Amino acid sequence: MFNTTKRAFALVLALVLVFSLAGCSKPVDDGSSYEYVYENRVETIYVDGDEDSDTAGDGTTTSSGGSTTTSSGDSTTKPANIINDNVDYTKYKGKTVKFAATINPANDESGPVVENFEKKYGITVEIVQSDQGNYANQLAGWIASGTSPDVARVNGDFPTCMGYLQSLDAAKLDYDEAIWNQQMFNLSTFGGSPYLCDTKNNIWAEIDIVIYSKSLLKRAGANTPEEYDAAGKWTWDAFYEICRKVKNIDPTTMAGGSLLSRENAIHAAGGGLIIYKDGKFVSGVNSRTQEAMIKYTEAWKEGIIGWESTEGMIEGTVGITTCHAWALKKTGFFNNTTYNTDDLGYYYQPRWDANSDYGSCGMVRGWGLVRGAAEPVAAGIFLREYLDVSNYDTSSTFISKDAETFFFRATSIDYSNWNPYIVYWDYQDGIAGTTFDEHMNVMSGDPNQVGPSMASIKSNMEKAAANINKFVELNTGLR
Repeated sequence: MFNTTKRAFALVLALVLVFSLAGCSKPVDDGSSYEYVYENRVETIYVDGDEDSDTAGDGTTTSSGGSTTTSSGDSTTKPANIINDNVDYTKYKGKTVKFAATINPANDESGPVVENFEKKYGITVEIVQSDQGNYANQLAGWIASGTSPDVARVNGDFPTCMGYLQSLDAAKLDYDEAIWNQQMFNLSTFGGSPYLCDTKNNIWAEIDIVIYSKSLLKRAGANTPEEYDAAGKWTWDAFYEICRKVKNIDPTTMAGGSLLSRENAIHAAGGGLIIYKDGKFVSGVNSRTQEAMIKYTEAWKEGIIGWESTEGMIEGTVGITTCHAWALKKTGFFNNTTYNTDDLGYYYQPRWDANSDYGSCGMVRGWGLVRGAAEPVAAGIFLREYLDVSNYDTSSTFISKDAETFFFRATSIDYSNWNPYIVYWDYQDGIAGTTFDEHMNVMSGDPNQVGPSMASIKSNMEKAAANINKFVELNTGLR
């Protein structure tokens, strides 16, 4: 697909990153930091002028805005071999798409989807086994050696991922198709082009929820989140009250409750550290950030929350916790445990107050094209099929029918207040020029120290945002 006689699609800077990413587990306050070493490399990405040009088959032409018309002027009917208005999929039969995956589809619910895709389109999917803890470093090495995979899954390392991604334009997706989650396009658009895609109700949809033990809440005499909400009182004060009551079952052994992370505690309450606004990364530190940190620190000092999260729930010491929606899947946190998942209840994260929306947050998870991808269009066809939830047997995906029902309820809400983690544990430390834990440790200390620390935290987040913007500009050709 790379042919120097074809026209250049874009001239991009390939950034070689050398760093380690923390796994998807609870954060640790060990003072560790990650160093990013990079050098500028010039790479030309070519688009095949015959198969991948702006002129699709069967008389269909594509404008720069992505709209299509046919030679007959009929824009409502397309031939059966057109996967979207931009692509004749039959031209890619026999191609191979290389997917840098941390989990082999053969071991999860996407296995049948990949198999059916290969049969349907005649396109082979090659899994390039990758290590979540060293993902970007591996991708940078493959890019540098000219052996780039085609597809990458970004799992919390946005915008660090901009060091190994190219824009999605080469995939020729129909950005306006109803299946796509427009929030992800909006979040990852730089220079007019998106870098990450995601679909509505994606089986891997990244959203934080609350899970709780029905039996422990009953023993504690605590109302459930649903009962609080019915009374218009499902707030963070109610969440901590449940934690307190569970703790009182046996103060010497019970943890009470937990939160997934400190980012979760801040972003779910409507505050933030680094946020993306109007095309720029900026400090999200505001009055809500401070209030959320104080509430969290007070609960921490009281001893009614900890880091145990689902681990504590499995051990029987945690009655309620915030958690990724992944907990609802058989491959999730309760996999390979003897925990009775029928005892679990699921609900939305609390509101800040009775007049607020449910708290909506989570890390950024999306899919994109790797720089140097040999088969970008075939990769786009694959992503469209792989991310379509209708291709999955969801009846065998979740830990219970109730879990399945709630997953699709929670991921169907139009969260206009979605507040994703841009800072996700240690992922951004190197490019931000700061160790975020250094500024977050106040949340495990004295509530009275939160206020005096805020000016310093805000200043450091402003500097971090400026460094992140420079990194993104360098890697998207905006500078």
